Amino acid sequence: MKQYLALLDRVIGDSKTLSKMEFEKKYKGNHIGIPLKVYDIINDSLPLYRGRLAKHVRIDEDLSSPTTFSYVPLSLNEKGMPEIERANYKGQSIFYASERMGTNFKEISKDSNIGDEAYLAKWVLKPNSNLHLYRAIPDWGGSETNDPNGIFSLTDPKIINSEFGQYLKRLGYIFMSNEERGKYFGSSYVANCIYSATGVAKDSEGNLVDVHYDGIAYPSAIGGPDEINIALKPEFVDKYLELECVIKGKLTSDLQSVTFQKIGIKESGEIKWYELYIDKNSITSIVPMFFDLSNDLINVSDGVIFDEKRQDVTSQMYKIEYISEKYKGQIIEKFKSIDFNLKTGRTISKTSLIQSFGLVIDDDIYGWKYADGEKETPLCKVVFFLTMKYKLRELTPNEVR
Repeated sequence: MKQYLALLDRVIGDSKTLSKMEFEKKYKGNHIGIPLKVYDIINDSLPLYRGRLAKHVRIDEDLSSPTTFSYVPLSLNEKGMPEIERANYKGQSIFYASERMGTNFKEISKDSNIGDEAYLAKWVLKPNSNLHLYRAIPDWGGSETNDPNGIFSLTDPKIINSEFGQYLKRLGYIFMSNEERGKYFGSSYVANCIYSATGVAKDSEGNLVDVHYDGIAYPSAIGGPDEINIALKPEFVDKYLELECVIKGKLTSDLQSVTFQKIGIKESGEIKWYELYIDKNSITSIVPMFFDLSNDLINVSDGVIFDEKRQDVTSQMYKIEYISEKYKGQIIEKFKSIDFNLKTGRTISKTSLIQSFGLVIDDDIYGWKYADGEKETPLCKVVFFLTMKYKLRELTPNEVR
């Protein structure tokens, strides 16, 4: 174990003192062996979120292709794309995603502002995919007082205080470092050591198991301790990840979420884009409520409602065509103010989007009266509770941009 610790110390030192060219000449392609840990296996249908600022999507990228919202195409590697990042060399494609929507935008929002347009893709891990993940344990993860069930926790004192525990902390330090000097030199190298690692290790019951890693789970360097980022090999993504949907909208004030009205859904292998809208036929039911001059709700079921011109408008208060035309402007403005959010745990499909929702509009009606026999009650306000249904209009990729 001492030789592994010495190797990591050299990596840490060289990443801070060598130039990029010198570091790559010394280390790239010369992957050190790593003490194998039994992998974490994920077989659930896990959602993963991947965001891109709209300004970073090139005009020649096809918005109808799922690859636009995946890792950088392998064909661009020889051109030096992507740039070096935490878990990849320059010119090496790796799929980065987060377990939570907000985490991903924290990672990409360093050069973004409130209101910037962004895309958020939801990918889903297929069931029974046998995803083998290496967990990068950060320095704060090795403590007996941590939650033993935390994904980045290491609480066994026998491991924490051993040379292996020191090794894991060194590895976590390299992987989580945000120091500008030599940034990502060490972590991209360590990541590739993990990607290439294979062998045999003992599980918790002492059984020998074959070990390999499809990717790495690590805590967000700018998020909380329970915010998980994942880096995956392209070959695993191609086989076991499925794009569910992509939304386009604007970053909200927390720079961690997106409100949207344009959404792309994968259909027959490509992304079909839609826009949510409403029209006069979107109203499915109307419930009006009337208030007297004291702002008290009154029951109008047994009488007649007169407007300020003494015209009977009782039946019109329940007519969809009348309400949709009279309050068209207010309905549209209320619709525009709705925050359309991608909900965690909700499967998005074309059918799921065409759902009912409630909208409340109100109107001052001074001069109106409710008549019940000879008794008349002056009215001041009506509130309509509308049940409406979204509609979808298909968009071309140019309309999405």
